[in-house]
Amino acid sequence: MRIRTQFYLLVAGIVVVPVAVMAGFYLAWRLQESHAPRVPGYEEIVQRAGRTVDRAAWEELARFMERKPPTVEFTVLDTGMRILFSSIEGLEAGRTVSDAEVLDRIRATGGRYLYQVDSPVRTGEGRLVVLTRITRDGRRPPSPFQRLFETFATLLAALFVFSAAVSVLIARSITQSVLALEAATRRIAAGELDVPVEVRGGGELAVLAGSLVRMRDALKEDRTRRSRFIMGVSHDLKTPLALIKGYAEAIGDGMADDPGERDRCVGIIGAKVDQLDGMVDDLIDFVRMDTAEWRRHLRPVALAAFLGDLARRAREDAELLGRRFREDLEIPDRESALLDERLARRALENVLNNALRYTEPGGLVRLAARAETGRAIVTISDDGPGIAGEDLPRIFDLFYRGTSSRREQGLGLGLAVVRGVADSHGWELRVRSDPGRGSEFEISIPLAPSGPDPAVPSPGGSPPAGA
Repeated sequence: MRIRTQFYLLVAGIVVVPVAVMAGFYLAWRLQESHAPRVPGYEEIVQRAGRTVDRAAWEELARFMERKPPTVEFTVLDTGMRILFSSIEGLEAGRTVSDAEVLDRIRATGGRYLYQVDSPVRTGEGRLVVLTRITRDGRRPPSPFQRLFETFATLLAALFVFSAAVSVLIARSITQSVLALEAATRRIAAGELDVPVEVRGGGELAVLAGSLVRMRDALKEDRTRRSRFIMGVSHDLKTPLALIKGYAEAIGDGMADDPGERDRCVGIIGAKVDQLDGMVDDLIDFVRMDTAEWRRHLRPVALAAFLGDLARRAREDAELLGRRFREDLEIPDRESALLDERLARRALENVLNNALRYTEPGGLVRLAARAETGRAIVTISDDGPGIAGEDLPRIFDLFYRGTSSRREQGLGLGLAVVRGVADSHGWELRVRSDPGRGSEFEISIPLAPSGPDPAVPSPGGSPPAGA
């Protein structure tokens, strides 16, 4: 149960308990009142007595008996000792009793009751005798002040018991849950990421426990991610470093004295240095995704100029690799988007480079863009071998390398950087691929509310670091 609900119940109980106690007092009074026997009317008394009874005297006596509380009991007898009316146990109406029987009843119960014999009707044919009794404890009715005091005392006692019981239950529930969360938090902070987080019940503390579990799982995932990151970087950086070291030693040991062989070794060393440089750039870009540092570089960038420069570079790379390249850019000059230009360029280049790398010589790579309401849709497609179905859900995972890229060198960070840039910039990223028929990456980029002056060129004319 939620903590707020528990306190609402406590407050409701503080209101309801007094009402319930008062209702109980009233019900008890009504039940007690209901025990008072009905006093018969004059005709019924005359019928029981078999003779005339003074009407005025009987009606006055009846009113007197009806006004008395049930603790005052009466037995009314006629001159023949016939019981006309009785609320005293053992002296039932309709019986005829003797003086001795009445006296025996008085003696037997005299320790508990006070008796009084009276004859309110002293003349006429309907002379009656009234036997009245009252409990010794109740011979003095409690005063109104005493009744009020008893009522309030009962209310306060009921409120105290209820409030104390509910408060103890709430405090116990909260304390147990807080202590469990505190112990789990302390162990998680100490690095025990497999510690179970258990909180009984529901409510806010259960929600807090769920958040703590998600935080613990995120820490475990981050720890695993860091380990994979370090192992992946170490493994992938060792290969080009080992080759650079080997060819450098070969030149230093004189094993490559021939000019042609030496030039070949130097060329391989340069290529491996370029490969290392690209890997370091990928690492830097990926690490920047985990910080807010990149947000300081967001500014409006004219998309037409930005994508035009990207297309020019891709066309040059396609010519060098023997691929065909086509561009279809339909972005008005006035449209712009808030970008960290270096990261955005890096992400789109990673997708274009993958398309150029995996497309066969003579294959086609296409860059298209169009403006829609509030967004620019950028599409990069190729007619290469496509992406295997089992690889498609994981191509953006860190260090994941699909079945078609096992022989390619790299850290497996390229598409992870693309996903990081897309998420951090609010882009929507979709991939469609048919094995044997190529792949298509669609990137939806939110447009800035107002674009920059079209006459101002995009500040992305210079190549990114490490390109």
